[in-house]
Amino acid sequence: MPPRRARALDELSDITRRHTTPTVIDSGAGKLLFCEYGARLLGMFPDRTLPNVLWTHENLDAHMAQGSWLVGGERLWLSPERNYYYENPRDFEVHRVPAGLDPGNYNTTGELTFENEFSVLDSLRNETYDNCSARRQFVTIDDPYASGLDFTGVRIDDTMKVAAPGLEMSAWSLAMVYNRGPGKPGTALFPVTGAATILGYFWPIPPDRADVRDGYARFKIDGDAEYKLGLLPTDMDFDNPCKAVYISPYPDGDRWFCVLKRSNDMPRTVEECVDQPKADLGGARGATQSFNCGPDTGDGWDFGEIELQLLKGITQGETTVSHAVHELIAYAGSKNEILELARNALGSTSPPVLF
Repeated sequence: MPPRRARALDELSDITRRHTTPTVIDSGAGKLLFCEYGARLLGMFPDRTLPNVLWTHENLDAHMAQGSWLVGGERLWLSPERNYYYENPRDFEVHRVPAGLDPGNYNTTGELTFENEFSVLDSLRNETYDNCSARRQFVTIDDPYASGLDFTGVRIDDTMKVAAPGLEMSAWSLAMVYNRGPGKPGTALFPVTGAATILGYFWPIPPDRADVRDGYARFKIDGDAEYKLGLLPTDMDFDNPCKAVYISPYPDGDRWFCVLKRSNDMPRTVEECVDQPKADLGGARGATQSFNCGPDTGDGWDFGEIELQLLKGITQGETTVSHAVHELIAYAGSKNEILELARNALGSTSPPVLF
C-alpha cells in the first residue's frame, strides 16, 4: 500500500470544521490543531508551510462523519488492550474500539481541556463499568532543547477513571505518525540502558526491523509488515525524560521531521505494566511500545505509532485512577539538523543510525 498524502493545515482545518470545532494555536514557530472530537491533537506543524507530521486517515471526512476512532493524531486509550478492545479476549480476536472511549463524547470544559463520561465493557471479566471518565488538558511549551529549529510542542495532562476499585489498568498515550513507505522508511528510536530486550508484542520481530544500538533501540516504520515492539521499563532510561523519537523525511523536498514523546509518569517495574503481549501472555510486559502497520492490516491502515503506557491506576474510593503528564514535541529541519536534535534527545554520543 503506498503511503498516503500528508495534509496541509488549511485542508485539515476545513475537514475537521465540518464535524467538530477545531482550535488552531501558535506554538513555537509552528501551529497545533486540536478538536473536541476524541479530544484529539490532530495536527502538528513545526513548519506551518509544510504538511502535518501526525497521520490522519485518507478518508478523514467520511470517518469523522461515521464517528470512527480511526481518524489519526494523538489519542488516549485504556490499557490493557486485551480486556477492553477485543470481543474474544482469550484469543485476541475481533478487535473493536469502544465508541464510548474513542472518539467518546468529549465536552470542552476549559481552555484546551476536554472531558468525557463513558461506560466500558471488560470482555475478559464480562463486567461493564459505568460512570467512568477521562480528562485531557493541553498546554503549549517551549523547546526543551533550545534547538533553534522550527518547533511546536505541548504538555498533556491525562486522567482516566474506571468506576471499580483495584483494577489492573492504566491510561495509554498513542501518537500516529506518517511513513513514506518501504523506499523511505521512518525510524522510531528509544533511549535504553545496557543490553535492552526487544519484546515482539504480536510475534517475534526480525533483526532487520528492530535492534539495539549504543544507548538506544530502534524500530523500522514503513507500512510494509505488521509488528508491535515493546520495551521493558527496567531497560528504559529514567534519567532522560525523552522516551521515544520518530524520524522521517517529509513527502517532498529535502526537509525532515521528528516527533518526540517525553514523560517519566510511566511504570518503573514490569509488575506496574498492565498491557499483555498476545505473543506471550505470561511473559514480560512493556512500558514503551511502537506499532508498524502491514499492507494487510486493514483498509487505510498505513501509519506508525509511538506509544507510552502511563502510570498504573491507583484505587481512590470505589474508582481506579490513572493520572500522568507527558509531552509531545515536533521539529522540522535538514536531515543533519534532525539527527543532531535526536542525538541530544536520546543522550547519545553520536547521531542515531536510521533504517
